[in-house]
Amino acid sequence: MKDCQTFDCEKSIAQATEQFKRIKEYVQGEAQQQDAYTVERRVFMESMRLGLYMMGAYFEQKQGGDRGQLLTMPDGTILPRERLDDKQFVTVFGELGLKRWYYHEDNVAGFFPLDEEVNLPERSFSYYVQELLGQHTTGMTYDEAMAEVQRMFGFAPYKHTVEAIVEDAACDVESFYDSQPAVSPEREGEILVSAIDGKGVPTVKDEPAEHKVRLARGEKLGHKKEATVSAVYTIKPYERTAEEIVSEVRDNQPPAKRPRPQNKRVRATLSGKQAMMQWVAEEVRRRDPCGTKPHVCLMDGSKGLWTQARAELKGFTFILDLFHALEYLWKVAYVFHAENSPEAEGFVRQRLLMLLEGKVGYVIGGMRQMLTKHRKLHKAQRDTILRTIAYYESNCKAMRYDEYIAAGFPIGSGAVEAACRHLVKDRMEGSGMRWTIRGAEAVLQLRALYLNGDWNAYWQHHMQCEYARRFDSAAA
Repeated sequence: MKDCQTFDCEKSIAQATEQFKRIKEYVQGEAQQQDAYTVERRVFMESMRLGLYMMGAYFEQKQGGDRGQLLTMPDGTILPRERLDDKQFVTVFGELGLKRWYYHEDNVAGFFPLDEEVNLPERSFSYYVQELLGQHTTGMTYDEAMAEVQRMFGFAPYKHTVEAIVEDAACDVESFYDSQPAVSPEREGEILVSAIDGKGVPTVKDEPAEHKVRLARGEKLGHKKEATVSAVYTIKPYERTAEEIVSEVRDNQPPAKRPRPQNKRVRATLSGKQAMMQWVAEEVRRRDPCGTKPHVCLMDGSKGLWTQARAELKGFTFILDLFHALEYLWKVAYVFHAENSPEAEGFVRQRLLMLLEGKVGYVIGGMRQMLTKHRKLHKAQRDTILRTIAYYESNCKAMRYDEYIAAGFPIGSGAVEAACRHLVKDRMEGSGMRWTIRGAEAVLQLRALYLNGDWNAYWQHHMQCEYARRFDSAAA
């Protein structure tokens, strides 16, 4: 049988033409008696088959990657044409049976020229299918993503295949961000802010829970591993007074003109605090290579975060998130006053204003006086006050709110709090979810890409990296 008889592009084109004719006849005939929904659904499904025929024609035109009887590799190796192999290839339009010429010589790695020519993925699912699965799983569970693909395209991979696709899809995130150019200075604010926090992700235990016949009281199927979350952005200085901040925080008075974060980029990782701090440091260098902007780091009172941040983020102004400091004030207020009472509100307002005026030492001194004056407090109440004193004392260097306000710096970490919720909690903490570390890391990376608006650019980068990994070594 001649090689040219194996591939029949004209047959696929004829099938596509006939399919288009059927769609046209349907729209002009039977569809006229149906409602728009029915017609739209029917045309969509019929167009999928049309697309499958056209993809078939595209591949038939490639002649299976035929390069003649002998193929000369870039390194000079000559490979004879050995056989025509079959590959099942799943596109969004359906499954195709591809035929590819295989070139091979003993003791030399074989080669499919067609794969290199069209950047055919190693998996049987097209890169577009892989992209859709990856994108869906950034906002849906695996089961929901599979159901959506099944509903739209009439097929779905097995769950373990989807998990593997997602894990592989995230492998080029670091190189993608390393390759990104700096944001244009005219699109940036004057202050460069890094807000960092942690959020637990439920993970499976090293020893599978199903090995146990029965869990002990209080024992859980898994445990949580902390994801370190960051949001890096620039912002314009924000002029306001301590009194205005109290009114905004306690009276819900909207600020007149609050500047908005510019070019916010969020990330999350289970690889540890040091890995995240290094990424933040690199992101800051990329966006302010000359170091001319003030660098601000907003965090809560986590000792682990502070220790790592001070080690990695040199030259930053570290700020304790005001709302975490405020939480401690409320705990002390409820030692002496009823919850939601005007007295508790007054207690907090007075001391919040003092904090904003830079009088942290006075607030701490006042709490010590309370301990002396109220000797009949029970142990839990005294412990609450002592914990607040210790918290303020250990973080007082990052509570110079009067200086931060004067400089127009942000003092609340709302950006990273939102990232913890949208990036981590909303996707990773669904009912009954338990993640492997690798699977969780992949979804966090892909979800961050999607939320940052980088998905399309990343997928092009990922396909280029896949091409380089598979074919550049063969061409070397």
